[in-house]
Amino acid sequence: MKNKILAAIAVAVLSLSFFAGCGPKINESQPDDYEVNLNVDKNTEATLSVMVPSGDGGLEAKYVEALAEGFKEIFPKVKVKLDYRDISDNSYAASVNAAIASGNPPDLFYTNTGFYYYLISKNCIVNLEPYYKAAKDAGVLNLEADYYTSFFSMSEYDGKRYVVPRSMDSVVTYYNTEILAAAGIDPKTDERFNNDFTWEQFNSLLDDVNAYLTSAQARTDGYADCYALDPCFEWEAVYNPIMQSYGANIFDENGNITVESENMTEMATMVNTLSKKGRTVKPYTSTYNFKSGKCAFFFSSYGPTKMNEELAVSGKFDALPFPLIGKNGKIGCGFAGWGISSNSSATQRDLAWQFLSYMISKEGQMALINNGLATPSIRIDLAEEKQWSKGFENLNLDAWLVSEDKKICTDYFVKFDPSKMFGIQNAVQNFMKNISDAYKNNSVAYFIGSFKSDLEAAIA
Repeated sequence: MKNKILAAIAVAVLSLSFFAGCGPKINESQPDDYEVNLNVDKNTEATLSVMVPSGDGGLEAKYVEALAEGFKEIFPKVKVKLDYRDISDNSYAASVNAAIASGNPPDLFYTNTGFYYYLISKNCIVNLEPYYKAAKDAGVLNLEADYYTSFFSMSEYDGKRYVVPRSMDSVVTYYNTEILAAAGIDPKTDERFNNDFTWEQFNSLLDDVNAYLTSAQARTDGYADCYALDPCFEWEAVYNPIMQSYGANIFDENGNITVESENMTEMATMVNTLSKKGRTVKPYTSTYNFKSGKCAFFFSSYGPTKMNEELAVSGKFDALPFPLIGKNGKIGCGFAGWGISSNSSATQRDLAWQFLSYMISKEGQMALINNGLATPSIRIDLAEEKQWSKGFENLNLDAWLVSEDKKICTDYFVKFDPSKMFGIQNAVQNFMKNISDAYKNNSVAYFIGSFKSDLEAAIA
């Protein structure tokens, strides 16, 4: 889960004066109408530097290496210099900080949903609208015809796009077919298993599974230590759609904290009740997670190729969409992509755009697919042809594709102040962990009060 990893980074760097010294080394302003050159000479001799996260099992690194090889076919004299950085803790963020402070940042920054807005707030990456417009006018980029445009819209800040997203990161509901069979639930005949999956249907399934897992038969079958749901409530791609579905806003349009609302109380009570009923795993508890075969359901953005690598559930899973809550139900997702450094020269910037253009081309997206990262491709043709999940045609692959109009990214810090995002995100994550921890006996009102205090401290 790419976004979950970088969310953890955000928490780790909260106490730092992050990107201190960024301003003096970065161009303070970038005109929105700067000139671009889409016709970069194929014989250009240059080095293009790319900062690559490498702490996710190597998937991102392998993918960028494949991109670099393909890019050489187009620009044979351009050297793509890959600067590998670990993302297992705060070291990637620290590396970015150090590169910027030194005045020698990469030409291309990797970023995800949350981290992206902070880069914008510090003028670290350029507004890409001149490139998007020029590419459209030249007929070399047709977003509306060839791509799921919502994922490009998700990268907007103040009406401008600063990054090119490399893939969808849609959250689905995985389920363990073996545990469900033991509980007497057959997805092939049970009407609750459909691609209009609702929260009411999901809760009904959790009730049935929980009834089995707490029975004497489950102990006999060897499932006594299993749980119904590994929810990842502390992950932004899960809590964000739940909050937005309930209308549980954190801030109003004027930046005022609004967590003491009826909607927030209703949402928090729902999550807390799930936990108290014993349906969910305690936050950050690894003993009972889906990947080890200890949970019936799991919210995740893993593609089936990646999930199948987990030996405990290999060949024992399928998927449903993220369950929709109410008439305005949302589905969580994020985007991962690349932005161009504001410190790069015009020539390097133009070359970096060529790299990003290749990244979202059919060939570039196939490199993504072949390395198991796309869930699915942002290209409509590759996604709908199921190219991103070869070998898993027996699964409900449409779970990743349904209701594009309902898919959303976190935006609470966009409407407020992205420079405060680490503190805000940390406060939200702590709140979600608290209300979903069955071992904490405080009231929902208490947790909301603590949440408000944490937010006040974060934005002070």
